[in-house]
Amino acid sequence: MLKEITIKNFKSIANDTIELGRVNVFIGENGCGKSNILEAVGFASTGIENRVDNENLISKGVRVAKPSLIISNFKGKKQVNNFYTHLIFQDEQHLNLDFNIADKEDFYREWSVKKAEQKVDKNLVSEPQANYVSAHKSEEDEMLPLELMAERLRKDYPKWVLKKFLIYVLNTPALRGFTHESRKEPVGIYGEGLDVLLASFDNKEMAQLKSYGYLISWLDDFFIDVQDALKFKGYKPNRSGSALYFVDKHMPKDNSVFSLENANEGILHVLFYLAVMISYKAPQFFAIDNIESCLNPHLCRHLMEEICKLAKTQNKQLLITTHNPAILDGLNLFDDEIRLFEVKRNDKGHTQTRRIKVKPEDKNAMGERYKLSELWTRGYLGAISNQF
Repeated sequence: MLKEITIKNFKSIANDTIELGRVNVFIGENGCGKSNILEAVGFASTGIENRVDNENLISKGVRVAKPSLIISNFKGKKQVNNFYTHLIFQDEQHLNLDFNIADKEDFYREWSVKKAEQKVDKNLVSEPQANYVSAHKSEEDEMLPLELMAERLRKDYPKWVLKKFLIYVLNTPALRGFTHESRKEPVGIYGEGLDVLLASFDNKEMAQLKSYGYLISWLDDFFIDVQDALKFKGYKPNRSGSALYFVDKHMPKDNSVFSLENANEGILHVLFYLAVMISYKAPQFFAIDNIESCLNPHLCRHLMEEICKLAKTQNKQLLITTHNPAILDGLNLFDDEIRLFEVKRNDKGHTQTRRIKVKPEDKNAMGERYKLSELWTRGYLGAISNQF
């Protein structure tokens, strides 16, 4: 996992260090820089493989712009030609990435990256890395002594996880199979290809996913029409490219099936988030921007609870932004792996983060402790506008 990241001179972030957990939720007023944090990690992901161009950045979910708008530019301070990230992984590997640009006004120019690495930990390869070892070792590796092979693979593993990093920004037309902007496998950053991801599930994964059906009150079942035969029976009049279908338990059995293009938005978002959490083919480290989109507040809370559980059992790390207070009620801040951050901009416009470690003891008129959602809306957690 990524243990800590320092970001300097990136968009609204002048200099900020964030100590991360397994599930990290960022809250703050609009425009405070929450998405900039995710995008700085996205840049680091492309910098690992020295492919910092617009095409690769967009495929990661990063909003591209002229370099002069990506490098911090604050009043009274001369703008430089670079920004910087310093990453520390759980096994104490350090990675410095210095992003430079020759012409800040050239939108199409590729960034150059200077990398510096420092490895501190001397332990052999860990259990999560063992999966990486088996999938990536070559014939040459087989000839290496065990300690040397573990040394090399341990060094590569955090970078491999970071390289797969994506920012998911779900889009309903993409989830419905109408658009294909992203070509990421096994599923796109906007939600496209959800049916393809589900079709790759084995029996155990599918059973686990279907066990969450209680989150959607009307859902009886869902399935993939592998041959896409139902399309020819009029089930997809708008010509969706998805082969995912749902069964409504309140409808007659002979007329209870409908296509993904006719499903409500909420189930598409819920199914996507749970699928990427369960699937070992999906990234181990990823971000979700505005996770609450299209979801009922009560559903937000319970979905967040399940995501936190799955992050541990499936060995995933997440960065999440939200504007819905109900998401916070699904967080257990007494668990150090679950972290909540306030994001704000100071008087100079610099984005700064602050970890909210424990719930304040404030109580309502009934003597009951406020929920985290109530504490946020009442201003006790910060992360709200002070302008009005």
